This record gives sequence, structure tokens and C-alpha cells, in this order.
Amino acid sequence: MNLDLPTLMVMQSFALASAGAIVLFAWLQNRTVVALALWGLANIIAAAGILSLMVGYTSHQPAFLGLGGGLLSSQSSLIWKAARTFDSKPAPLLLVLLGPLIVGFAGGIPYVREIAGSLALTMGAAYILAAATTLWLGRTDRLTTRWALVILSALHGAALLIGTYSTFVGSTGQDQVPALNSLFGFIYFESIIFALGTSVFILALVKERNEAAGRTAARTDSLTGIANRTSFLESAQRILERCRRDNAPVSVMMFDLDRFKAVNDKYGHATGDAVIRKFCEVTNAALRPNDVFGRMGGEEFAVVLPGSSIEAAYARAERIRLTFAEKSQYLRDHQVNATVSGGVSVSANAALTLDALLEYSDVALYSAKSEGRNRIKRANQSTPEDSSSNVFRVA
Repeated sequence: MNLDLPTLMVMQSFALASAGAIVLFAWLQNRTVVALALWGLANIIAAAGILSLMVGYTSHQPAFLGLGGGLLSSQSSLIWKAARTFDSKPAPLLLVLLGPLIVGFAGGIPYVREIAGSLALTMGAAYILAAATTLWLGRTDRLTTRWALVILSALHGAALLIGTYSTFVGSTGQDQVPALNSLFGFIYFESIIFALGTSVFILALVKERNEAAGRTAARTDSLTGIANRTSFLESAQRILERCRRDNAPVSVMMFDLDRFKAVNDKYGHATGDAVIRKFCEVTNAALRPNDVFGRMGGEEFAVVLPGSSIEAAYARAERIRLTFAEKSQYLRDHQVNATVSGGVSVSANAALTLDALLEYSDVALYSAKSEGRNRIKRANQSTPEDSSSNVFRVA
């Protein structure tokens, strides 16, 4: 059975419209993801563009051919905007409309009309390759589905460039729909794969990102953005095991904000939250990339420093204490004068357990509180690691 061009174009238009409708329906279920609306709209506009080309092909009306080229350019520009929006990057409306407008004007100018086909394909390729680049640059989120979109977009952009070459060498006319047996012919089939494939994978990518966000939320303290207690203990245990294998030292710091309840009672919980966030900001700035920092609960925090001696850990804790006191004198228009106390312990070859190191640091922290607060104390580790400290927290 021979497949004629109008029938193939109807099939292509139906596939694009179906893909667009599915993505738009998914957007209606989750309207916060604007990229889905843009991606679905792009495919529906492309379906209209294919029908316009078919009408122009069968009725020999150049106006419909020009309209079809402009609509297909709009598909590419909207996909570019969708990719930028998905990664929270700007995509000015002017740039979205620029390509389709250029193609539309070119189709209406007699002398320029001769290259309108090449111009439409070139614009489409530029937008699609820009979308592929945007998706590739966002790969730091480690979402595996993203790579499928990158590959499909890059392949589609390359296919459009082949179509551009076809129009330039003359195997495809500038003012007519390319024939199936031309160099451009395979794009009719490739575009269907692109529309259906990217629609499936953009939905999968949104789902994967939502799941990743859920996992991150379960491991992150909502107020500060640092690791919560569960996540901190898991990461700290992995660090300790690695240091033990490498026979490397590991230090642990415990911090507790001084008189934090009094700050909440006097200035309100919003100011108390500001104090906690300021401490986390100061501490994060003082730590190395491989250090682990977490909120143990309330106003208590812990840090694990792999490969760090007790002297280095003490110096770092002192720097955190001094910087925090300096930057927390005034918060939210209140003279808060917030301070922090801390305790530091070490295991020279990571032989001690994490519980033991936290216990030693906690005892040292209690000692710092008892001696007047706003100070860092080294742990006295001459006692057995499994001994109980019987510590009663002092604010």
C-alpha cells in the first residue's frame, strides 16, 4: 500500500494534537508546572501548522504554506520557552515571538519568499537546539529522564538542519511541501517520534523531579535548608566509616544557641527563626564542601569534619562563634545579641563510634554553658566512650 503525502500529514497532525492534549491534560492536574502548558500548546500549534501546510499543498495556496511555516516555528520557540521555564530561567516573550514573526514576514515579501522555507527550518532548528542546550545545562539536578529530552531535542534539531540543507541544495522547493522521496522526507516520521517521545518524557521528568523534591524534603530541615537529624546521622556515619578505612582523623562539633527561649519570648518566634537561619548561614560559610552540618533539634546543631584534628576543629568552631556573635547583634530591627556555645571532640583514627563522639562533644558543650556560655570547649576524652554523661541541657 502506498502512503500518499496528504494522508501522512493528517497522521502527523493527529499525533501532534494527541501529544499536546495529553500534556495539557497533565498540566490541568498540576497547574504549578507551567512548562507542561507550554509544551502541550506547542504540539497543538504544530498540529495546526501541519494542517495548514497540507491545505497549502493540496490547494496550491502559498499563504497557507507561509502560515504553516510560522506555526511550526512557534512550536519550536514554545518548546524552548518550556525548557527554560522548567529550569526557572528567563525566556522573554519577544524572543519567543521573534522567529515566527520573521518567518511570517518573509512569507509575505515577494523576493524573500524564495528562502522562506529555509528560514522556517533554520529558525526551528535554532530554537530546538537552544532548548536541548538549556535542558543539558540543567543536568546538575541528576534527573535521568532529562537526558532523553536532551537527546530527542538534539536529534530533532539536527533533522531540521538536514531539512535546511535540503532546501538549499534544491532537492526540496522553497515554496512547496517537501515530497516523501526528498532528502527532507524522513522528517515527517521523525517529527512524530519527537512529539510523542518528548511528551512522554516531559511528563516523566516532572514526575521524577517531584519525587526527588519529596525525598529532599524528607531529609532537609524546612526552616534552614540544612540536613535534618536523620539525614545528618546517616551522612555522618558514612563519613566515619570512610575515615576509619583510611585511618584518618574525624572531629565532631556540637553547638547550642544561648538563651534561645528568652529570645523567642522577648522578640517573638519570627526573630527566633531569624537567629537560627543566621547561625546556619554563618556555619555553612565556614565549612568545607565535604563537612556535614545538620540540625539535631530545636536550637541544637552538629558538624562532622572528616580529616580534621581537634585543633583545626576548635579553631573553626571559634571562628563560627565569633562571626555569629558579630552578625547577630541586630536582627529584624531588634538588638538580639545572640551567641552560641559549642563542644568539640575528635577520634584520631575514627575508631570511636559516632554516638561516642557526639556524647563527648555534648559534655564539652554542657561545660561551655556552665562556664558562662558564648565559648567553645574541647572534650575531655579520658573517660570511657560508653560512659553516660548525665547531661542536663542548660539554655
